[in-house]
Amino acid sequence: MSVEVRAWVSAGWTGAVAALLAVGSLTLLDAVAECTVVLALGFLAYSIRSVFRARSLRAMSRWATAMGCFPVGPAALAWPWQNLQLQGSSRVRYAWSGDIEGLPVTFGEVQWSGGAFSGAVVDRDGKGSFVVVGLPQTQPPMAARLPYKFIGDSPRLEQPALRHAFRIMEIPPFTVRDTELFTVEARDEALDPGSAYRAIQRALLVVRLLDVGPDRPQVAA
Repeated sequence: MSVEVRAWVSAGWTGAVAALLAVGSLTLLDAVAECTVVLALGFLAYSIRSVFRARSLRAMSRWATAMGCFPVGPAALAWPWQNLQLQGSSRVRYAWSGDIEGLPVTFGEVQWSGGAFSGAVVDRDGKGSFVVVGLPQTQPPMAARLPYKFIGDSPRLEQPALRHAFRIMEIPPFTVRDTELFTVEARDEALDPGSAYRAIQRALLVVRLLDVGPDRPQVAA
């Protein structure tokens, strides 16, 4: 069952429970009825939230499909940060994959706790967008961390354009391991096409500034 379907199912059953509680409160004693109404309002709020989430996921799914991407199960992939987290935990909620600008790209929403992405995001607990970009060749380990720290001895990290872009936050913190580059950016709201597109473009800009993407075609003189 997809995340979108689960959200619609959640909206349906919580809405039904809210309606039943509201109807039942009419036949109960005043003291009990008040508690029942409070419960009904709680289920109703959750149902409304689930509806908005389902609609957001539907918009994301349609946009991703238009981009030539397809949904992937979070358990089907080995995420590049799993072996790097020294504390806390993280869980991918949903993701899509496809070829974008000549590179394999996977993006979606991730939730974390206990400082699992310390240095990449400010909050110890939260959620946000992630982007994983497949690289044509294996690269030495390198990363950029908040507030302004570069990790690794690759000369690619010394490029002025890269450092300037990170200083002004034109690009997010990033990590490169072997043939993958990934970014994680905190976001309280549900992921939408606009924010997903921006996250992807910011990650691809890191690839270009590091010059670790596909070889550029030679233009004949």
